[in-house]
Amino acid sequence: MATIRFLRQSSRLHGALLILVVSGILPTAALSEESAGEGRQLPALSGDTVTVNGNGRTVWLHPTDAGLQQKQMVIPRLCAPIRSIRWTSESDAEIRFTPELTTWAFSWQEAPANPVIQVMLDGDPVLLQDQSVVTPDGDGSVMLHAHQATTTGEKLRFEPQWYKNTVGYWTVASDYASWKFAVDQPGTFSVALLQGCGKGQGGSDGVVSLFQGDDCKAEVSFQALETGHFQNFRWNHLGHVTIAQAGQYELRITPRKIARNAMFDVRMVHLVRQAQPAE
Repeated sequence: MATIRFLRQSSRLHGALLILVVSGILPTAALSEESAGEGRQLPALSGDTVTVNGNGRTVWLHPTDAGLQQKQMVIPRLCAPIRSIRWTSESDAEIRFTPELTTWAFSWQEAPANPVIQVMLDGDPVLLQDQSVVTPDGDGSVMLHAHQATTTGEKLRFEPQWYKNTVGYWTVASDYASWKFAVDQPGTFSVALLQGCGKGQGGSDGVVSLFQGDDCKAEVSFQALETGHFQNFRWNHLGHVTIAQAGQYELRITPRKIARNAMFDVRMVHLVRQAQPAE
């Protein structure tokens, strides 16, 4: 079983750049003797350092000569959480995983003789530009997940690790996250965020806005709740918005003021249609 290390950068102490290394082992699933094989090649995910094959929710990363020289493989960011990362051969060699803003990097110091990495996902390996607009559930509610978010700015990103699965690294007040969704009829919706915020980090101010094009149609302000840890997620119920007509919208979460080092991490946004009063 390979050891997986997750890397992220931080600039939280007087502007000094620190590297935080979080060591841990991802849960791994046994390779069912590769019964289904590696499927087909995925050119859209392949690049200078890697050739990617895919079968369902599993992808296999084969290093190119450049990847072997650089000791890393880089693929585009996918719209799916990660369940597990492992070498296909039995090896204790460490794999380092680093989620960047638009790419994911898998690196190593020592690789096994057959240096192929298997990545199991909790969704299809869809690129950000290829994902579908989120549609309502049967009751008219809309659930927006972190892996569906577009992140805009300097630091904000989707962190797909199994214990995170969040939009995180919200340290710059101009960074924002957005989701595209549709509603099939107008109405009033409650708005809630599944969010985590570290000890002593609560109190940041933000706003959830609904846009059609450049026009803001509705918004609700909120304050980030301290939950004791950025990966200790709790629902933060913000209030209500009224959507005047059916159609496609963009929901944005934007900071107004970051109280301490980071605003919070967000795993889900839930819009729940409210019952109409009887006439």
